[in-house]
Amino acid sequence: MSAAEPQTVDDPVVRELTSQILRRIEADTNGSAAAVLDDEALALGQRLWEAVGGGERLVPVETVAVLGTLHWLRYLRLPQDTDSTDLETALLFYGRISVIHPEVVPRRISALIEATEAAQRNLAAMMNRATDLLARAKDSDDIVLADTAVDIIRRVRLSVPQGHTARVHVQALLAVALSFRAKLTSRPADIHAAVDAARGAIPPKEADADSYRMARSNLGAALIARYELTGELRDLTEAVELARTVVGESIEADPSIGMFLSNLSGRLIDLYKVTGEPALLEEATQAGRRAVVQSSGSAPSGSLSALGNLAGALKARFELFGRRADLDEAIEVVGRAVQVCPPGHPDHRAHMANHVDLLTTRAGPGDLDAAVATGRVLLDITPAGHPARPQAAANVGLALRTRHSQTGQTSDLHDGTALEREALEAVEPGLSRWAALSANMARAVTERFAVHGEPSDLDEACRFAQAAVAATPRADPSRARRMQVLADLLEIRSAAGLDAGTDVADALRLWDESSQVAASAVRTRVRSAVRGGLWAMKEIGDPEQARGCYTRAVELLDRLAWRGLERSDQERALAEWSGVTTDAVAVALACGSAETGVQLAEQGRAVLWSQLVDGRSGWAELRERAPELVDRLSRISAELG
Repeated sequence: MSAAEPQTVDDPVVRELTSQILRRIEADTNGSAAAVLDDEALALGQRLWEAVGGGERLVPVETVAVLGTLHWLRYLRLPQDTDSTDLETALLFYGRISVIHPEVVPRRISALIEATEAAQRNLAAMMNRATDLLARAKDSDDIVLADTAVDIIRRVRLSVPQGHTARVHVQALLAVALSFRAKLTSRPADIHAAVDAARGAIPPKEADADSYRMARSNLGAALIARYELTGELRDLTEAVELARTVVGESIEADPSIGMFLSNLSGRLIDLYKVTGEPALLEEATQAGRRAVVQSSGSAPSGSLSALGNLAGALKARFELFGRRADLDEAIEVVGRAVQVCPPGHPDHRAHMANHVDLLTTRAGPGDLDAAVATGRVLLDITPAGHPARPQAAANVGLALRTRHSQTGQTSDLHDGTALEREALEAVEPGLSRWAALSANMARAVTERFAVHGEPSDLDEACRFAQAAVAATPRADPSRARRMQVLADLLEIRSAAGLDAGTDVADALRLWDESSQVAASAVRTRVRSAVRGGLWAMKEIGDPEQARGCYTRAVELLDRLAWRGLERSDQERALAEWSGVTTDAVAVALACGSAETGVQLAEQGRAVLWSQLVDGRSGWAELRERAPELVDRLSRISAELG
């Protein structure tokens, strides 16, 4: 620029153009992004720039700031990878005034200019700067630091052409930064861009096998983040397959094998929660155990992730099959995580909360006292407003309520209910976590009704339970349990003579529907089917409806005694529901259907025998299709004795 006198803002053309652009900026601020994105906005900016001399003379600070803001807003609003020109233009304008008038430059832009200048256009230095900012952002959840890291990485990417060896590293860091920012903001555009960047970060397999595995692992992480935001099952299944492949291609000596196994374990648990397939839990548990072994001696973050995922798999398996050994092991694993996790570690509170939850679930001698003691320490180090506070308050509240059920100490009930209410009020209504907390509040207020007998408590509990069911998607595995909570309440209200008019019919509907939630644990579904049958006979007097419920219960027995279980576990699972078949036959006979009764009797009493026959028939079918394979298996079996 020349040293000529600057154009004054008193120029009517400059003043009018500036006013028009400011109106568009204000409209954008009020939610109308089109105001800065249409062609007219660009045309106004170009005319204003020409009106002040197009850079041939000094330009008023106000004009530079307005033009910089216009292009910066376009950068923020345009789809990623179509906004690079606006980013560069905004930085050119703000760069003109950042030293003389830093007060008019937004913090995020100042940070980006500073980082760029400090790097002196050295791409490696810029990447180091972005990495440092991202680490600080993760420690503090500072969105401005995260934004600046993303901006720097994207500027670097503009300078690295396709096919350059450094391109994959830039893409990988961009994927991590965008995923983290999406976690803070829940913006779908960020997570979609993160997945695209992660795909672009995968190098040729023949170039670097280690980097190839790591890049696909990172893609899996981005897919999981997008699944958590959008619920798209394809992302979850792709992430699971990527994790399986990466583990399969890794050797035991690979320093990253522990992380790969831990990722696989966690993703299998996620997929199990959607599909309810028991084999996924078995695979998750095996991967989790290997991950713990392989991660021992590694950095705390790797070891803690492995311990957390193993505990998650064991807890889910306990909920599915009811094996006490799984719960005991989960408690031991989480206890180790609490011990090895440094107090200042971001996951320290989460492991403590999990420990409280698992001890409460077991509720053995001393467990509840230990859970409450740990929980009170957790609450002391987790102040109100902290993101981990709702989970901590909910878990400690449940521990106190459970202790009340054993000791009758009403102060535990009241303190626990207050904590659970605090947790519910701190979470945005309608979210999955909110639905779980609302179901917990329904149970808490029900216990208060049992103690004090206030009808208003029962009505409030029903409202909490109804809200929990309404906020839970139909395919969610938790839906069956939440429907059970509501059905139980409707039964209680009916028995207390407080029936709202449709409680009897609604309870039966809930039992029946909850028994059909395919992704829910089989034990949960069997309970719903049996309770539905009892309710239909006892309160409605409708044997036909009862027969439908009992028939479903008998049909579920085969899944209850899943073939992947040891024989003793299968027998124990069936023994828990030993009277179901007898009741089902009785109801069938009450309906006048002796044939159905006989079928149910055969189906119910021969679950294990039928599995054995099916296995043998499968062997025979295999011999027809691949006799050489059967002969080989037979030889191996004989050698093993």
